[in-house]
Amino acid sequence: MVRVVSLTGFGSRDANDGAIVDRHGMHGELLGGLLDALVTDTFASGRVRAVVSGSVTDPDADAAGLLCGGTARLLLTPLDDVAALFRSSVESATPVAIATRISAAGSISATMAVTQQEADGTLSAAGEIDDDVVEACRALLTAGKSDSLVIELLGDEVMIATLVPLPKALVVGSGPVAEAIVAQGRLMGWEMSTGETVAAGEDFIAGAGPADVVVILSHDPHIDTPLLDAALRSNLGYLGAMGSRGTQAKRRVRLEALGHDRSTFDRIHGPVGLDLGSRTPAETAVAIVAEYLVNRSGRAPQSLAAGDGPING
Repeated sequence: MVRVVSLTGFGSRDANDGAIVDRHGMHGELLGGLLDALVTDTFASGRVRAVVSGSVTDPDADAAGLLCGGTARLLLTPLDDVAALFRSSVESATPVAIATRISAAGSISATMAVTQQEADGTLSAAGEIDDDVVEACRALLTAGKSDSLVIELLGDEVMIATLVPLPKALVVGSGPVAEAIVAQGRLMGWEMSTGETVAAGEDFIAGAGPADVVVILSHDPHIDTPLLDAALRSNLGYLGAMGSRGTQAKRRVRLEALGHDRSTFDRIHGPVGLDLGSRTPAETAVAIVAEYLVNRSGRAPQSLAAGDGPING
């Protein structure tokens, strides 16, 4: 299994690029295939536990559909070293983190898989990964997105990568705005569904996780109130509610009567969406999905030109 430990450059890319390599070659998408030769050559040389580095020029990156070139460190790990919990989680589309300890000399000493509920410390060699790493894994999982992080542990590096299924989203309501949100979500690769009943919404919310989305377009108190109530008691990642500021205030009064504290209302994004000056249903859908992305990343919305840090972090 090949994973990206760290990147400099490359611009936009899928989170946690990774691949499987065997005697037949590479399987999966890893930086547009630009470092496949580096990986297969390393594998062919007999180095199956290794950290390798490679560089890509801007012209090569452009030809492969990437925004720019850069440098990358890649981690090769035998699948036999990977905890069974990780493999079973991937097969069942359950969020999971994998942590690998890399010594200063580049040797790989241990691999651990962590889910929200449990940890499986299957070691590939002597050494162990401590509770701080487990908590870092769980913190990334709680964010509800595929991500990676490298932390220091007693002079070594620990690479943590989370694999979280793409969001599932429910749009409660119908009409042009609902259709536009569904179209925008599918463009993002989300699993989209619609519903107009309390039962459909409650069924979805019951199985929702921190990566998942509910957008309520209905203004019927008999529909939106019970669904907002259920969502606020769930592990749902993003809850959006269409309606004016007056409508939102009335919803808060009804939710207070159901026992919700005012502090929980911050979980409701209502009126839903970023202020992009949206007018059409399609523009409204963009504003809603953009707000989800901002909420997931924990960033304040601003122009990329206004910042000075990495543009794809």
